[in-house]
Amino acid sequence: MTWSLASVWAAVERFAHARGAVPGTFVWNVAQGSVVPGPSELLFLPLAIADPPKTNVLAAAAWTGSIIGGSIAYAIGALAFEPVARPLLALLGIGDDSVARVTALLARYSWLFIMGSTLTPLSTKAVTITAGATGLPFPGFVAALAAGRLLRYAMLLLILRASAGPLHRFRLSLLAK
Repeated sequence: MTWSLASVWAAVERFAHARGAVPGTFVWNVAQGSVVPGPSELLFLPLAIADPPKTNVLAAAAWTGSIIGGSIAYAIGALAFEPVARPLLALLGIGDDSVARVTALLARYSWLFIMGSTLTPLSTKAVTITAGATGLPFPGFVAALAAGRLLRYAMLLLILRASAGPLHRFRLSLLAK
């Protein structure tokens, strides 16, 4: 079987217009926010480009899923850091020295650090697990996580809207092949 960018894009277009696009985006973000490595925008961005009218609903599904996933990661840190979270972080390449740095930053900056982790390359998963392990109060944690993810998806929506013309031409060029 040979794959081309046009055939992959055609599959993305079909999935974007299917009933599973929004639930799939939600489930991916729950999984990615809790234990699965990978970018949170893995489904959101291509599906939003493929079906622009569905962009806001996809963003809401991604945001909600990422908050639930982050809450699961917090619970893993709070309830099972040593037997579950520490090996999970090690599997993701995050060692004890990184956990110690995150713990110190959480103690000093708490909600600001959590919110910032959602907007930077810093591992939000490591931050959320460590927030649970250090006993950061859950209401403040979830508020900071929600605010940071909301800002992240709002910026992505603005970028998608600002680049709508070029993205539409890109879609048409792929579909024409």
